[in-house]
Amino acid sequence: MKNSRIALALAAALALSACYDTTTHPVGTTAGIKPDPVLAGTWKGVNSDGKPGYFHFLPQSDGSITVIIVEDGTTSNDWDVATVTATKLGPNRLLNARLLEGDGKPIADWPGGTVPVLYRLDAQGGLTFALPHEEALRDAVKAGRIKGRVQTGAYGDVAITADPKALDAFFARADLGKLYSAPFYTLHRVR
Repeated sequence: MKNSRIALALAAALALSACYDTTTHPVGTTAGIKPDPVLAGTWKGVNSDGKPGYFHFLPQSDGSITVIIVEDGTTSNDWDVATVTATKLGPNRLLNARLLEGDGKPIADWPGGTVPVLYRLDAQGGLTFALPHEEALRDAVKAGRIKGRVQTGAYGDVAITADPKALDAFFARADLGKLYSAPFYTLHRVR
């Protein structure tokens, strides 16, 4: 699951735990989901563990983006494929990420829905990805700030089940970053 977690962070999904907090509807459906042209191409960077990686964003004709992630590249397990859609809600740029098998089919044990990945571009052209902070998102659901369910089990994954309008309003908040962990990947465009 480590490679999967990292891949989602773009979309992708992601290496720091086995947890996948998801939304039942893609974030941004009321505002518009469309490829972000700034993402297209190849990016190089390091994850939060200092491991190098390349991300290649390939816009598709259906409005989605296929992301090929290659980390380190020394073994056959060092690559992943994800499909993402992009949206901008208020000051926030988000990806709806879903990890795929190498043949482009969804992962069989995927929990359903998409992972809402927050991405940011800095003034120097850096691109970062962050995942929802598990405890903060769980607390938001339990407090009724967003409709969802906290699953039972060791990880208590969160499935946000709010309707698209409420979902988009929640993710458009200016303080959304408080619900996200520190970035797990920092990338720069390959020239």
